[in-house]
Amino acid sequence: MTRIEEGYLLFEFGDKWRVFKFDEHPDYKKISDIVNGTKGVDFVGIFNEKTLYFIEVKDFRGDRIKNKDRISKGELLIEIAQKVRDSIACIIASSQTSNKADNLLPYAKFLCNQKKDIRVILWLEQDFPKHIFNEQRTIKSVNRNTLKQKLKWLTSKVLVCSINSNKQCLPDVKVSNLPRK
Repeated sequence: MTRIEEGYLLFEFGDKWRVFKFDEHPDYKKISDIVNGTKGVDFVGIFNEKTLYFIEVKDFRGDRIKNKDRISKGELLIEIAQKVRDSIACIIASSQTSNKADNLLPYAKFLCNQKKDIRVILWLEQDFPKHIFNEQRTIKSVNRNTLKQKLKWLTSKVLVCSINSNKQCLPDVKVSNLPRK
């Protein structure tokens, strides 16, 4: 099992996962130091040697008003699409230049194999009053459809998920809240 903390969330990936914190990987850091403005997704993982996942985590609980425009105007979704794009560029570049034992070559090979599946997950936690469950579901649907449009060059398998929707989102992954400080 691989445990990864991101903000106030704990992701526990089962044994069928090969996953890591992408934005902390040395090859990503090398490229982002050279190419100003480069951004990467939070996690990259392969599940069951069949599916490659790009996972971006946003926890807006407590900051809903501050991030409302980012969500409603689509800025967040453009940012996610750009992070996926930059992450792919980094993986491909790393496969050519890295001399590290934990290089990203297996992920590059996966990206270039048309028989493999690629998915993008936006893990989005927000504050919603209990009585507006339908509004929450509608917002996630709109976000997913818009994000799908931004990523159609790569995959149509795009999901917007949260703790409440995890059962259908990430297989063999348990997500829980960490205590807020």
